[in-house]
This record gives sequence, C-alpha cells and structure tokens, in this order.
Amino acid sequence: MTTIFEEEIRSQGDILRRRAELGMQQARDAAGSWRDVDYALVAARGSSDNAAAFFQYLAGRELGLVVALATPSLFQDERTMKVDGAGVLAVSQSGKSPGMIEVVRTARAQGRPNVVVTNDAHSPLALEGDSVVELFTGPERAIASTKTFTSSCHALAQFVSALSGSSLDGLDAVPDIIERTAEWALTNALPTSLLNAAGGLTVVGRGIGYASAAEISLKIREVTGIRSEAYSAPDYLHGPIGADGQGATLLVVVTDEMEDEIAASLIEQCSQRGMRTVMLRSFEHSPQASDADIVVPESMDNWCLGLALVVVGQVLSLRLGELRGRPIDTSPGLNKVTLTA
Repeated sequence: MTTIFEEEIRSQGDILRRRAELGMQQARDAAGSWRDVDYALVAARGSSDNAAAFFQYLAGRELGLVVALATPSLFQDERTMKVDGAGVLAVSQSGKSPGMIEVVRTARAQGRPNVVVTNDAHSPLALEGDSVVELFTGPERAIASTKTFTSSCHALAQFVSALSGSSLDGLDAVPDIIERTAEWALTNALPTSLLNAAGGLTVVGRGIGYASAAEISLKIREVTGIRSEAYSAPDYLHGPIGADGQGATLLVVVTDEMEDEIAASLIEQCSQRGMRTVMLRSFEHSPQASDADIVVPESMDNWCLGLALVVVGQVLSLRLGELRGRPIDTSPGLNKVTLTA
C-alpha cells in the first residue's frame, strides 16, 4: 500500500509547476519594497530553517546579499532588537510557529520591509506581514514535510530572481527536474542497508549542499528514528569527525561547492575510523572511494541540484523507514506544528 508520504514526494514537481506563475508574481510584488535593503534577516524553524539556509547561500551567490538568520526568542524580550537596514523574511509553512510574529512586528514597527513565505495566507503570521508569498501546496497530510519544503525553496528562489531583476537560471526547469528525480529515486535501488547504521548517520555538505544535507538528515531522523546529524564539511573535519567510528555511516551530499579534495578527505578519514561511506551526487561530480554511490543521472544548475538531492533524501527516508518497520505517515514523537516553543 502506498503511503501518504510517498504520494506527497511524487506530487512535488506538479505542485512547483502549478505555483510557478502566481508565486513569481507575488515574489515580484514583495521584491518591490526591498530597494533600500542592506541585508536580509530570516526567521524560520524546523524544515523552514533549512529552507532559510538554502536562501542564505543562494542569495549570497546570486545577489551578493548578506543573509542573517534571526533568533526569534530575542524578539520576545521587552527590549527591542534593532533591524536597521534589514529586509525581513519569515518562513513558516503553517504560519503559526511561535516567535515569527514578533520578528515581523519588530520589522513593521521600525519601518523595515518584510515578507512572509507560508502555505496559509490567512494564518496569524501572514496577516502580520506586509507581503505574502504563498506555497500553494494544499494540506500536507504526512507528518514529515516534503512538498512544503521544496515549495518554500522554490518561493525563495523566485524571490531571489525577482530581487535580481532577471530570470534565475534553472527556475523554469526545476519542476520537471524534481518530478523526474522523484520518479528515478522511487524506482531505483538505493543503499539503504549501509544507511541503516546502528552507530548513527552523519550527513555532510557544503554551500547549497549543506542546506540539503541538513534537510536530508532531519527527514531521516524524523521518518526512520535513526540518530542523524548534519554538518558543513569544514565544521565536521574541524572536530566532530572524532566522535564517529565503527557502526556509523557518512553520507556526503555533493554539490558544486564540495571540491573533489574535500570529498576525498571526508571519505578517507571516515573509512579509517571504521565508518561506511555513501556519496550522493550528480553524474557530473567525480566519484570517490566510497562504499556506495547514489548518482542522479542528469545535469542541472547547482541550486536545482540541491533540491533534487533533497528529494532523493526524502526517498531514502521512506525506504529506510520501511526497512525498519516504522509508521511512515505518523512519525512517532513528531508534531506538524509545535506551538509551545
């Protein structure tokens, strides 16, 4: 029997295709108020936090825009945080996450432009924002998010495109890429036995690939119950690698920012510690001496690859959850929206 989680993985390409025109118009409308912005301040939690990291790398690379991640708890204090020069983004799939509203209210009180990216245009957060960019995904029925994450990143890519004043490379192609990637991953064998690691799973990426690694790690942890952590490659090599060893597995998420030398060093050092290693990459990136390769068989722009690899990670979560006999759609211990923190 097909799970709701799998149905929602399959639906993502079509959702991005359907939201493309209206989402782009909303992004252009929102971008019009950001003419005097010196930097972006982004408030988000959970999967939306990983979408915010995606935006941080994409906006930095495409616009030269400094992107800072907000600390919503600081905005709940009586003292007012100063957001001079900021354009404020709040990314919340539900529009109900605590702390987001305070960040947007602070922006409005200080006369700073703000944009809300959400799946609910009537949510408390959306009603506070100056501009809203909708995800248009419809209700997400599985507890672990899939389509709202890719739609959030699609909306943020549209916003980057609107801010740049020219079409972002790959924007028109990404719905078809996501659809093909989902079908490919769902119909091909994946090295789930290597990733079903008793000693835990470490997912490492760099740049856009780090945002992808963080979302893949979160999805695996939520759906499968495997203890999974994500790191940027430099941070992992700086020290945390020392805590990994026999019984653990390394999953390297390879995008353009991951140089061959860094990938090779990750594989070699983890192998020396007794870890199993898996690489997730496109066919355009070089193989290394890993125990297994997951190779996406088509060429695409780097930011599109980051999203495509997340979709493969969603399928890995599904297959690992099935292997472990987990209730895929309910994800024990996970709440769709956490309202208490």
